[in-house]
Amino acid sequence: MGRQKTIRNIISCSGVGLHTGREITMTLHPLPPNSGIVFRRMDLPDTPVVHARPENILDVHYATTLGKAGVEVKTVEHLLAALAGLGIDNLRIEISGPEVPVMDGSAAPFIDLLLQAGIRRHYVPKSYIVVTKPLVIDMGNRSIQILPSRRFRVHYSMSFDHPCFAEQSIDLLVSRRTFIRKIAPSRTYGFLRDVEHLWRRGLALGGSLENTVVIGDEGALNYLRFEDELIRHKVLDLIGDLYLLGRPLRGTVVAKGAGHLLHTTLVKEIQRHLESNEVSRCVVTAPESLPIPVPASS
Repeated sequence: MGRQKTIRNIISCSGVGLHTGREITMTLHPLPPNSGIVFRRMDLPDTPVVHARPENILDVHYATTLGKAGVEVKTVEHLLAALAGLGIDNLRIEISGPEVPVMDGSAAPFIDLLLQAGIRRHYVPKSYIVVTKPLVIDMGNRSIQILPSRRFRVHYSMSFDHPCFAEQSIDLLVSRRTFIRKIAPSRTYGFLRDVEHLWRRGLALGGSLENTVVIGDEGALNYLRFEDELIRHKVLDLIGDLYLLGRPLRGTVVAKGAGHLLHTTLVKEIQRHLESNEVSRCVVTAPESLPIPVPASS
């Protein structure tokens, strides 16, 4: 049935931060029902916490950063996407620095880590967000909207301004199975032409061919896991960003040329409607075969 979940065992991993370039150790701890997703900065005095909530969205340039009272946690979207994909509702994430490790640039290593820790079901039902009317956000040639639907579906299209990756689109009914197989392995990407600009801004300092699909003038410099890996990674980002709502979402998202800014704008708009009772909340007990709780980095 649709019960809340956490992990069974404490588990850790280490890796470099995509943007900071710092070596980070991350440890995942189970939490009781209704705790939500909580980040704890172990490297700071008093080990302050930042909850994965819409009101804590701090910055969305090239990655999603959460922050509160001067405490930041960068590049959270790939891990949040993995939590959404497996339906993990309650978790404490302890990190030894300001950024979640990028691992191989996808959500697949986090899926493996969570499955290794084991999934524990609480005897408490999930709370779902059910979209009852369209929400549309339009920013010129970029837009995102969510429509009422019984399940969580994503239609995402984007132009990448590159002769080898001009237009890509994907239409996917997202379930645990489709997320793990078709979305989680897709890696973050970057264009070789932008690298020096990013470095000057103190970004992508930990990026490499080991964790990023790097695209030069003639195409990708490393192998692609999917022919349309770039657009699949945009869906991964979307799923991670939308999971800042903290519960499963039932609706169809249509995104055109979107990114973290539009993703998180939609998150805040859904939250605003939710608080004003313009979006339905319901508690249901649903079979595990129903879509995963994703109300997508860089």
